[in-house]
Amino acid sequence: MRFIKVMPWVAGALGLAACATEPGTATNRPIQVPQVNAYPLGPAYAATEINATIFRIEALASDDKYQYATYYNPTGQVVVARRLWTGRDWDVQTLNISGNVRDAHNDVVLGLSGDGVRHLSYDHHNQPLRYRSSNGSSDWADFGAPGPMTGVLENRVTYPTFIPGPKGELYFFYRDGQSGNGRLCLNGYDPVTHAWSALQSPLLEGAGQSSPYWWRPEVSSDGVLHLAWCWRDSPDASTNHDIYYARSHDGGRTWENSNGEKLARPITVQSDAKVLTIAKGQNLINSCSLATDAQGHPHIAYYCNGPDGVPQYFHLWFDGSKWSAHQVSKRKQKFSLAGGGTLQIPLSRPEIAVSRAGTAYLITRDREFGGGLRLYAARPPYAQWQALDVLYEQLGDWEPSYDLARWQRFGVLSLFVLSVRQGNNEQVTDFPPQTAKVVELSGLE
Repeated sequence: MRFIKVMPWVAGALGLAACATEPGTATNRPIQVPQVNAYPLGPAYAATEINATIFRIEALASDDKYQYATYYNPTGQVVVARRLWTGRDWDVQTLNISGNVRDAHNDVVLGLSGDGVRHLSYDHHNQPLRYRSSNGSSDWADFGAPGPMTGVLENRVTYPTFIPGPKGELYFFYRDGQSGNGRLCLNGYDPVTHAWSALQSPLLEGAGQSSPYWWRPEVSSDGVLHLAWCWRDSPDASTNHDIYYARSHDGGRTWENSNGEKLARPITVQSDAKVLTIAKGQNLINSCSLATDAQGHPHIAYYCNGPDGVPQYFHLWFDGSKWSAHQVSKRKQKFSLAGGGTLQIPLSRPEIAVSRAGTAYLITRDREFGGGLRLYAARPPYAQWQALDVLYEQLGDWEPSYDLARWQRFGVLSLFVLSVRQGNNEQVTDFPPQTAKVVELSGLE
């Protein structure tokens, strides 16, 4: 399989630079700044990053009538909220469920399946699965008693991730194990049988030598499930290396690389799925995001060192025959991504969304540019990027997450926004509770 190679900033097999490409200049037709609307939710815990991490998928989710949100309140209780698509006011409910908010890994996420069931998972860092669902309840805020999903590899869970599918199915990704020694597992929920099954236990296997850190997966409009990830060889984030990609045409049961070649499972670091080589020690950040365009092509956002050793945002995409990468940002401030646990980092990991017209948006926060909400936008072939500052507010250590269904149906970026502070190596700050809100960006091309 052909892939882009960087050693660390020299173009490789495809003759393309990944962490070395200079960003393009602005196009003759500027991309417009979107319209911004905010919908306050209520007070939320903010002394760690637990309510505002990139891997909190989904913090927001929508069905055919309502948008839902979840987060921890200032005392660590789980809050769920909903509003009509056309409404401004939230119905906010506090559940009799608490989490360890002092550890930013222990986030709370929700998922919606096509049979109307709401799913909730919360409070994990190498701990037994905590899962509840609304199955059979007429009360929208009733998530029932905790229970298993499948009972398979559910004793050491971290990073619970719900991903909706186009036919009402729901996928649940999670790590079994620990940093530097873990595996990615995948469950699937069938809205017809109203049951979960273990699709891959595991899908990605570190074999005791490394741990996969996956980017936000996505199901494209043609029903294909897309997944990207890097490997980490120890609990130290500086051992992150390489970007891999795989896809499934049958709901996660079989997998192939971008050349259409079948991949044996579990997929390992030796599998033929690598699309970008980035050496250890190059500030490659784990757990970023993937999106697909109208043609079902994957787009991957990440950051790593540029040619001068300054970490930069990058965009990597597959056009159906080859992978291409471009530098997105023009940052000047260096830092070192090293150490274990949650780190205080001057910029967020990037989220990504691709519109029906093919315009790609990287969603970021960077102290170097004021610490607010900044978009980077580009049209195909994604060589020229524009910076769009859309929220001039000090967000601290916030990282973006957005409502996938609302974006796919209406082209509205609906973001969970909360100013937070995070100490290094899981340290708790004295930052007081802040007001959580949903910020919506509309009028995107």
